[in-house]
Amino acid sequence: MLISEIGEVQLIKCLTEDVSLDPELVVTGIGDDAAAIKHPGDKLQLITKDILVEGIHFLREGISPWQLGRKSLAVNISDIAAMGGVPRHLLTAVAVPSDTECGLVKEIYRGIKGLCREHSINLIGGDTVRSPQGITISITLLGEVEPEQLLLRSGAREGHLLAVTGCLGASAAGLELLLQGYPFQQEWEEEVLKSHLEPPVRLKESRMLSESGAVTSMIDLSDGLQKDIGEICQASEVGARIFADKLPISDATRKACRYLKIHEVSLAFIGGEDYELLFSFPPERLSWMKDLWQRERGENLEVIGTIVSKEEGLKIVDSRGGEITLSRKGFVHF
Repeated sequence: MLISEIGEVQLIKCLTEDVSLDPELVVTGIGDDAAAIKHPGDKLQLITKDILVEGIHFLREGISPWQLGRKSLAVNISDIAAMGGVPRHLLTAVAVPSDTECGLVKEIYRGIKGLCREHSINLIGGDTVRSPQGITISITLLGEVEPEQLLLRSGAREGHLLAVTGCLGASAAGLELLLQGYPFQQEWEEEVLKSHLEPPVRLKESRMLSESGAVTSMIDLSDGLQKDIGEICQASEVGARIFADKLPISDATRKACRYLKIHEVSLAFIGGEDYELLFSFPPERLSWMKDLWQRERGENLEVIGTIVSKEEGLKIVDSRGGEITLSRKGFVHF
């Protein structure tokens, strides 16, 4: 049977059915944004890996080598952030065609090392190999988190509220403009393009949320809000209602959507690679969370949804509570 016939989720399930984990060492393995493993001291070790493949995750003519290196690390940092942790050590593996210029590879690593310096991450090893076609970058990132601050996807409960650390849809808008070869002469064009090529790193927000003691579940938005909130729902055995009129969408994204003739709610709900953090918390902590958000970020915290029963499923609703039907789904690999 072909991978394309069973899809990514079923493939992962098949590959992990007979995985044996030592409960004395592994707190959580496959299924969250990173694995959590006990190690000497009072903290849990976090381990995550992501691969960027030319033609699937990036177009070489649409991204600079420096941006490619930075993004390859940023998406891994996002997984550590989603668990409430801090990244510590980095392993890289880069596969490139034999006729690749050395300068290009150096620029990729300049992007990686720049982000390492910014967040005190140790680049401790890796590998470089020949690729028969295209560039592939594989990153393994190790981090750590205090056991009491570890955030999983499985902690959401009925009645909990949902919020997100930043605006949605900008990265998807940037990708759409990039695919159309838009000239990028306006400020709004550059803003959404940068969102796609240089994703945010939400480590500060992650630590603030994990240390608050109020957050019950969290995930990074890599494959789109629709798909990623679905992961929380599955892990927590709940459903969710997303409020379309409360989704945070930047002015630049709205302008891009008007040009692209794409509904902005559709892009914010379905578009991937925002790398913001989606999190849940009890309704009785709302006032406290708003005060925290205003104090630490100087912004208003907007509730974008609520957790409901598993039987109610996952829906996006308008201001009157009517269900909105969207034609596309979040990104899937197979």
